[in-house]
Amino acid sequence: MKKTLSILICSMTIFSVVSLTGCKNKDTISSGDKEKQIALSKEKENALDLNIYFGSSNNSTNSTDLSKEQRVIKKDELLGETIINEIIKGPSVKNNLNSVLPKDTKLLSFSIKDNTAYVNFSKEANISMNAYKEETCLKSIIFSLTELPSIQKVKIFIDNKDTNVWGNNFTLTSPLGKDTISNAKKK
Repeated sequence: MKKTLSILICSMTIFSVVSLTGCKNKDTISSGDKEKQIALSKEKENALDLNIYFGSSNNSTNSTDLSKEQRVIKKDELLGETIINEIIKGPSVKNNLNSVLPKDTKLLSFSIKDNTAYVNFSKEANISMNAYKEETCLKSIIFSLTELPSIQKVKIFIDNKDTNVWGNNFTLTSPLGKDTISNAKKK
């Protein structure tokens, strides 16, 4: 009986050791995810970590359960979008300031890459402008956005197009900075 009990204990010990050594908690991160994490850590100062809540996928129609999704938003892009939306809104005080874009204009997209802001307006922004009005509009957008340290140039699109825009007095096929607006004027 002692022999059977000791064999049983030894067997259980060996089985436990063998099965538990295979249970390691490994964090498997692909090399692409590692690169993203490194890039995100470098941009941490210019990023907002947000939790956005959505209805859970296992919701029944009578459930109000939520699940969170983490998002990282670049502060400069958020500020850039705000600047453009303020330009669209127009002056906040009644004085001698004039709007440069129609009030029904919408910002379709905004991003910053390599110190260039990419601004895409809705088709409502494409109104006919003389050369002076168009230059004023360009300067308003470019001077306002380049107040952000991460933006040196601005590329403007209207409804994803950069030709036949406004009065067609300026070439908008390349990004423009404060010092290159006058060079973009068509002769």
